[in-house]
Amino acid sequence: MKKLLRLITAIALSLGIFSGAALPQEIIPAAPQNVAYAKSYPIKVVSSHLSLHRGNVAYVTIKGKPRARGTISVIYKSGRSTAKGLQAKVSNKSGIITWSWLVGGNTTKKTYTIYVSLDGHTKPLKLNVH
Repeated sequence: MKKLLRLITAIALSLGIFSGAALPQEIIPAAPQNVAYAKSYPIKVVSSHLSLHRGNVAYVTIKGKPRARGTISVIYKSGRSTAKGLQAKVSNKSGIITWSWLVGGNTTKKTYTIYVSLDGHTKPLKLNVH
C-alpha cells in the first residue's frame, strides 16, 4: 500500500498537482546516507587577455574538470569565428585548457560575448576589441 501511495504521490508531484503542498514525512523517502555525490568542477578563468586592439592575439586559460573536453565559441558581428586555435581541446590532468587566437585587423570595434564550455558547464566571457 505504501508503494502505491508513493507512486501516486510521485506522479501527482510531477504533474504539479501537489505543488507547494506539505506531505507527511512517512510518504517522502529519506535519502540514503551512503550516496556518492559526483564532484562538480565549475569553470574558473585562470588568466586571459580579452581586451585588445584589432590584429592582436587574444587568449583565455580556464580550469575545470581534469581530462574533460572543452570548447570555445567566439561570435563576432560577422558570425562565429573559425580562427586557428579555437578548436575543441581536452583539459590536462590539472584541468587546464588555454585557447589563443588572432583577432582580425578588420574586426568591428565592440564588446563581444564568447562562451567557454567544459564538462557540461558553460561560462560566458566578454571580449573587448578596441
